Amino acid sequence: MVKNKKKLRDEKRNFKETLEIRSESILKLNPKHIRKMSGITLLALVITIVVLIILATVSINMLFGENGLVTSANMATLMSEFSTYIEEKEMFDASKKLEDLNYDEETLNASKGSLAYDEQVREGNITTVIPSMRDGYLDKFEIIKGELYVNTADDLEIRVAQALGLNVNPYLIIDGVLMSANQNLGLQTGSNTLTIPGSVTAIGAGAFSGVKGLKEVIIPGTVQEIRADAFSYNTEIEKVTIQNGTVSIGENAFRRCTNLQEITIPDSVIEIGNGAFYGCTNLTKVQLSNNISILNVSVFSSCNNLTEINMPTNLTQISDTAFWYCYQLNNITIPAGVTSIASNAFNNCTSLTNITIDPANEVYEIDETQPGIIYIKENGVRTSLIMLAPMANEETVRISEGITRLEDGALSICTNMKTLELPSSLSSIGGNTFWDLRVLENISFPQGNNNYTVQDGYLYGNNGTELIYAVPTKTQIEISENVQTIKSYAIQNRNITELNIPNTVTTIDSSALRNTTNLTKIHIGSGVSNLYSQFKSWSNIQNGLEIEIDGNNQNYKVENNLILTKDGTEVVTYVDKNVQTQEIPTNVVKIRDYAFTGFNITTEIILPNTLKEIGKFAFQYCEQLTAIEIPSSVESIGDYAFNNCSNLGTIKINKTEGDLVGAPWGAPKGDRVLVWNEQ
Repeated sequence: MVKNKKKLRDEKRNFKETLEIRSESILKLNPKHIRKMSGITLLALVITIVVLIILATVSINMLFGENGLVTSANMATLMSEFSTYIEEKEMFDASKKLEDLNYDEETLNASKGSLAYDEQVREGNITTVIPSMRDGYLDKFEIIKGELYVNTADDLEIRVAQALGLNVNPYLIIDGVLMSANQNLGLQTGSNTLTIPGSVTAIGAGAFSGVKGLKEVIIPGTVQEIRADAFSYNTEIEKVTIQNGTVSIGENAFRRCTNLQEITIPDSVIEIGNGAFYGCTNLTKVQLSNNISILNVSVFSSCNNLTEINMPTNLTQISDTAFWYCYQLNNITIPAGVTSIASNAFNNCTSLTNITIDPANEVYEIDETQPGIIYIKENGVRTSLIMLAPMANEETVRISEGITRLEDGALSICTNMKTLELPSSLSSIGGNTFWDLRVLENISFPQGNNNYTVQDGYLYGNNGTELIYAVPTKTQIEISENVQTIKSYAIQNRNITELNIPNTVTTIDSSALRNTTNLTKIHIGSGVSNLYSQFKSWSNIQNGLEIEIDGNNQNYKVENNLILTKDGTEVVTYVDKNVQTQEIPTNVVKIRDYAFTGFNITTEIILPNTLKEIGKFAFQYCEQLTAIEIPSSVESIGDYAFNNCSNLGTIKINKTEGDLVGAPWGAPKGDRVLVWNEQ
């Protein structure tokens, strides 16, 4: 050892002496010679540096390259570790099979935050299955449908996983959001069960809308959000398990899941969106979270068989149409904290005769002599009428003096009513107070009224210039020449076949025609200047409809099954919904808000290259529309333009992704319907 050190010192000394001698020689050279040599010396230096870099690179690659020593060692370590995970997962399956021969490993789902198998959520997480998994991999490994998956962007981990036959990044999950994408539909098992992976924090809008064959859904508590239309129009879903931890359920999330029978909403949920359970016709029982404060619009509308639901203790608001057409609902208790009940919240709840309101409630009260009649109090005095449940089967209904307002839908439950007597105190009538009555023959004010008049079954307001309502038993409608406005829900006559709107009428409100199922012809006079796109959207006309507009009308015309503005640049609405293909004429630049609402027979709508603007809700409820192509000329599409288009599978957009904001504009199936032109 000493000898080697001495030799090293001698070599260093000799190198130093040689360097000094060569330096002195160079300094003694003539400057001219130095200039000649400098180019050669610099070139040699550059070559030397390049050679050293190459040698260094070769050495680094030998150590750290794709097949380098260090890389190979790391790969071997990962190979051993990942193999252990596979073995432990197989051992778990084997042990469960010994415990229960019916155990199905395809039902095993596990992640950092959840564990489920045999269609049940269990205590534990992925370390219950793979005990040796180190913390650094808890966010990367997941068991889905019995298969071990790796979610990683690391090249080495991907190489090892693939070498071992593991699945890598199989589903489209972006920042915890399970997106609406065709590849994610593969999460459904052969037993028609969908267990949401534990790595998911939000189920994307439309992610599983319209999926065929899905019968059971298990949502672990790691999922905080169930977004809009996530499971809408799944007609085979029977069971949904939502684990505690979920915070919000988006609008239309379970819309028209017609086979769903019961659901429990855990107390972690604080919000349920509009129409979340709309049309779940077999839903019989709902257990709501006690932390829900608002029952939103149409949240349980058309749940025809719903018989039981608890009103959360923290409830403050029951919104419009929340329980529309819940025919079997017969028992409701309104908590003390409720300060807002939409008058049409319980429209057509014909069995709802047992209503209780907490005595501490300062806004609402029940008639002591007729439980089920709900009043609004102002300064302790009953002023408005919301509901007449006990009078559902009465042929004559009398509204007490002192009542100043009939709220929307207040009379809708009185389906057997033939005679209605109104008080002289009445000064305000809600828009759909007379919703869906069918046998009403007479309306009167026995003590007179300064705000309304009745003539031969027609109810008028504003000195006779507004048609409020025509009794539904009329077989012909004759609108007075004094009428200037036809109000919403004014004409609900199922037996009329023709309707003539005189030249004096200037305004036809939204939903002016309701359930005029046998109407075949409408004549619109020359004076109409304000025609709402939805004026007949809910008319439910069964056969073909013909509309003609007086040639002297300066605002509107009929062309190609459409009502257009006079200059032909805007679509107001359609005429007859019973067409398979609707072509929008050239020169149209705008489709108005709600223009094609309820256009639910057509399967094809062709848009022109002149079109620039599509309004909000423009195509909502176009339920048979399967595909639509958006021309490159379109500059904007309004919110919810394709709302409730349940069969819409493709929106082809002749623009680059991002050129139009707001996609997919309420399409229930979400982003998976979008096809952008990327050229």
